[in-house]
Amino acid sequence: MIWFVFALGGALSQAAYATAVKILLRRTDSFLLAGCSFLAASGIMSILSLIVGIPPLGPELFPSIGVTVCINILATILLYHALGSSDISLCMPMLAFTPVFLIGTSFLILGEIPTIAGACGILLVASGAYILTSEGSIARLDRLAAPFHRLTIDRGVLSMLLVAFLFSISVNYDKKVVENSDPLFGSAVVFLLLGAAFLLIALLSKRWGAAITHASLLAPLPLFIGVGVILTAEIVLINIAYTMSIVSYVITVKRFAIFFSVLAGIIVFREGLSWGRITGALVMVAGAGMIAIFG
Repeated sequence: MIWFVFALGGALSQAAYATAVKILLRRTDSFLLAGCSFLAASGIMSILSLIVGIPPLGPELFPSIGVTVCINILATILLYHALGSSDISLCMPMLAFTPVFLIGTSFLILGEIPTIAGACGILLVASGAYILTSEGSIARLDRLAAPFHRLTIDRGVLSMLLVAFLFSISVNYDKKVVENSDPLFGSAVVFLLLGAAFLLIALLSKRWGAAITHASLLAPLPLFIGVGVILTAEIVLINIAYTMSIVSYVITVKRFAIFFSVLAGIIVFREGLSWGRITGALVMVAGAGMIAIFG
């Protein structure tokens, strides 16, 4: 049960990270922001790893690091493309399907199988997250189906569905990284490589000069470090949860970041409260309860 607390903490951290990134994207280049925040997180995790001690390294560590880095580079590029070309209300529901894909990918890669009750909980959380972000309700099936209708005509929505699938593969290798090191060291290497990759992408995309100018004026180093701190909290909490439970359960609970983001919008930013959001939240809570009790 303690894994549930760590995973929920990871969900809270992810919601905070998404909020911070959304604010900073108004001020700086997306690839530069990704590169700097990833490098900041890597630096923090490296310092913590040196304090607690470098762990014994397993034989699958570096192959797993290579796989998850390659997948996350592609997934992040597609994520930025989707958010930049399509409505968020149509894109975000697609990410709710990562836990569903994980039922199959975790079995193939890690040999993990959820219980029947756990699988039902996963499906409930995914359904609730979909309802929550699509602003739908049981009485508005047309709105619930809108993102699926857009799959054939909106490449951004299709990209986000592909992102959900790519994440369902990469998180299995994230767990292998943790199993072959610890919650700190392996992830520090992963984010070092991701940060370097996105700084290189920013350079190759010929936006480096403008990005540096905007970043130095409007998004100084302390802000990047702050984002790195939040990202570190998210990664470490989720990595600890990986050591206690199967990936599909951990990522399902992590998807509560969607719920926390909507809740923050209602409380902090005074966004409207709809029946679709209430329905989605209740379905997610019911699914999480099934996983926590029976999973």
